[in-house]
Amino acid sequence: MTSRTKKQHFVPRFYLVKFCDPEGFVWTYSGGDEPRGNKAEATAVETNFYSPIGADGERFDEAEEFLAVIEGNAAPLWGELCAGKVLKGEKREHVALFLAAQYLRSPSTVRAGAEMMAMVAHHTSQFIATDKDFYDQSVDNYEEETGKRISRKEREKMRKLLSDSNNFCINVLRSAGLPVLGTIGDLANIFLNMKWVVGRSEDQHLITSDSPVTRISDPKTHNKVYGDGAFANKTVRVGFPLTPSRVLELTWQGEEKERLVEIPKKMAREMNGIRAAQAERFVYASKSDFGIEKLCRKWLEPERLNKVVTGINTPSIQVKRKF
Repeated sequence: MTSRTKKQHFVPRFYLVKFCDPEGFVWTYSGGDEPRGNKAEATAVETNFYSPIGADGERFDEAEEFLAVIEGNAAPLWGELCAGKVLKGEKREHVALFLAAQYLRSPSTVRAGAEMMAMVAHHTSQFIATDKDFYDQSVDNYEEETGKRISRKEREKMRKLLSDSNNFCINVLRSAGLPVLGTIGDLANIFLNMKWVVGRSEDQHLITSDSPVTRISDPKTHNKVYGDGAFANKTVRVGFPLTPSRVLELTWQGEEKERLVEIPKKMAREMNGIRAAQAERFVYASKSDFGIEKLCRKWLEPERLNKVVTGINTPSIQVKRKF
């Protein structure tokens, strides 16, 4: 019988090893605590992160196994990436899949997925509550399926409760956001077709985080209604640190370069700021450093704000690891 992996990394161990200090420790930073050093195998790990419990009480390990395959295909290519080689064919596909998986598997994106599921449930319940006939039919169906009976008084009380978002908040399991992993292939195809450049930062130490694939775009291209266009925005810049001195950047503009591009110290600092600002909870680095502590105190939110903009007349959404 094959033993299953309970301790699951949301940032792969082979990648974290690149950010170890000479003693083999990765330094973890949060918004307020002192940095702590730990081995890569004990960093960015959580029990059963990608293995939710099904209706039969058993855990689904398919996502964890799928991610392990993606990691295994990408890991041997790190040397070529860090050397600034423009990967082609199958090698490029493996790295594109890895980047897409890392973006979507991050605690930040999974939480956003769970919030989106909660919003869908909320809008569905509100739609039902505003149509009394449809609502009564829904309750009738519930009674038929469960054998329970709900009085007219209780029905109306429940309908009024659902009609006003100020009456309740929504608690949703974080695992409800795991279906975002189903879009790995689509996102990988986008990354595959972008322009790739590897930068070298000799004067500024590069950090990574629990959400290491970052995305920024020109604010002038953002729309108040439709947002920033995500990865389809032609001004988007996708960043991913490979090591404390190498970073991969993907854009739609410019040209790929079969060499390392030098990164000015100011730009490298800006990259660190973006990565800290877009982290969920933790920043990782290959050293204990006061400057990184200061950066994390500035950018890491003490409380995690909702990733999904809920707008008016929507309840508070709380993503829970377990109920």
